[in-house]
Amino acid sequence: MSRLSNLSKCESMNTRRGAPFTRTLVFLAAALGPLSASAGIKCWTNDEGVRECGNAVPPQYSQKGHREISESGITVGTTARAKTKEELRIEREEAARLAALRAEEDRKIREQQTKDRVLLSTYTTESDLKLAHEGQVAAIDLRIEHTELILKQLEQSLAQLRSQAAKLERSGKSITPELKNKIARIKAQRDDSNEFIERRRMQKAELAAQFNEDLNRYRELKGLDTTAPDQTTN
Repeated sequence: MSRLSNLSKCESMNTRRGAPFTRTLVFLAAALGPLSASAGIKCWTNDEGVRECGNAVPPQYSQKGHREISESGITVGTTARAKTKEELRIEREEAARLAALRAEEDRKIREQQTKDRVLLSTYTTESDLKLAHEGQVAAIDLRIEHTELILKQLEQSLAQLRSQAAKLERSGKSITPELKNKIARIKAQRDDSNEFIERRRMQKAELAAQFNEDLNRYRELKGLDTTAPDQTTN
């Protein structure tokens, strides 16, 4: 029987008896003589929970992790247990998640850099930025006003058609299909006009928010006071 085998058996017995492993190892190392420096002493835990040592980890325990110790009982290296398939899967998923987050952050940085370049190259002064915003708002207001005029005409036409329908009903006559179609068509146009006006008002609110964001960013890039009040009127 080899020295390491004897050492492993003795160490296992001492572990069960509660004797300190280091003291036993030092004693046995001195008694048995120096071991090969290249061989090393590897310790692992068997299926019964008992620590064993030898010059090589048995195949059945090779995936469970071990530590390598010197002849004086000092740990000089450790080998972690092999990870399970589930642990490896979780690691891959977490790595992919973090990579996706980093990619998204990089995309946002590049997007902001592009916006900054456009902002600085498009507007020479803060007043230019305000004038551009005012022009956009004015164009929307003009479309709203025009649609409101159309909406007023539609309401008048709808009132006239409904009056005609009411007269027919009072005279005991049926409303003609042509009149019904006209009423339905005018109502659809009215609804579309109201929806258009609502969308344009929402667009104005979005423009106002975007303008405030662009103005603050422009001031940051130019080193201006970001707390200065905005005198632009919408």
